[in-house]
Amino acid sequence: MQASPSKHYTKQAQNIDDRRRHYILAFVSYITSAIMFIYGIKNINAEQTLLPVILFGTALAFLLNILLFHLSHNLERACIIEAVLVGSFVLSLVYQGGFNNTALYWVFPFPAILFGLLGVRNALLGNALLLLALGVMLFVPELILAHYKDAEISRFIASLLIVITVCWINDHYRERSHQAMDLLQQSKEIQANTDSLTGLANRRFIDSSLLPSLTQQPVQFFPLALIMCDIDHFKQLNDRFGHNAGDEVLQAVAALFAHNLRQNDIAIRTGGEEFLLVLPHTSRVDAFLVAEKIRRQFERSHMLANNTQYKVSASFGVAVCDSAGSFQDAVTLADQQMYLSKHNGRNQVN
Repeated sequence: MQASPSKHYTKQAQNIDDRRRHYILAFVSYITSAIMFIYGIKNINAEQTLLPVILFGTALAFLLNILLFHLSHNLERACIIEAVLVGSFVLSLVYQGGFNNTALYWVFPFPAILFGLLGVRNALLGNALLLLALGVMLFVPELILAHYKDAEISRFIASLLIVITVCWINDHYRERSHQAMDLLQQSKEIQANTDSLTGLANRRFIDSSLLPSLTQQPVQFFPLALIMCDIDHFKQLNDRFGHNAGDEVLQAVAALFAHNLRQNDIAIRTGGEEFLLVLPHTSRVDAFLVAEKIRRQFERSHMLANNTQYKVSASFGVAVCDSAGSFQDAVTLADQQMYLSKHNGRNQVN
């Protein structure tokens, strides 16, 4: 059975992206709120009281949202709430007009903020809805308090559409680039942990992937059974039929494992003709039955295409462990049991 791809780099990339969104959330919440408070204070005695209400209200909402995030650590929810607040602020400001009717100038930073908070697909939808709402408000002036010139409106909508499009192109291809790099890194990790001849996991996989998984997710594995398997008289096979025949047998053994193990079991090629089978949530009795089943499959299989009469057999050793700390001891025990099978005549399970 082939080794599962490592998720280390995918998790690392996700952590980096989460930090990026966290920084954007913090910037909007703290820096933008501070700016809103400053302008709110400057306009507190303005004729229209709606502007300071919008500024103070949005700033407080941003701060409450970042406080909720620090208490709950729910980044996804905080980003969605922040995006809704951003959209509400933009629409409210355009509705009121801002100081000296300058509201439209303040809209342009926010499409990029939505892309930073929501990701490409959700941000594109959010910006499209925001653009539609702004279009309705601006081209139906009876709906809003502010008064904008027709030329100003058309240029604003065109400019905003360009900003949204550029933000989308930038974030879309940035995301595609990160996905491509992630897949490339996973491919390298898989190649490093995979035996090129058989397609099975190799010895490096144990240290780089299996042992960390046993430590981090013990409930997914234990009790864990280990079966050590060694092909009998493999050197004689190579000497008699050549190394190409030996490679053919190793590939046939890998296929045999794939047909006789469960999806969550792992077959590892640990040496030239030696294999370690890792069986999660399996007792020693059940592991012994699995090993015996595979041993009989060896006897029935014709592993050499040019010499179907030649029978390949294997010797097996079984052990179990209940924790990551006892894994290496269990491997040693399975190896000892396998050598006991060799000593007692080969083609058997101990």
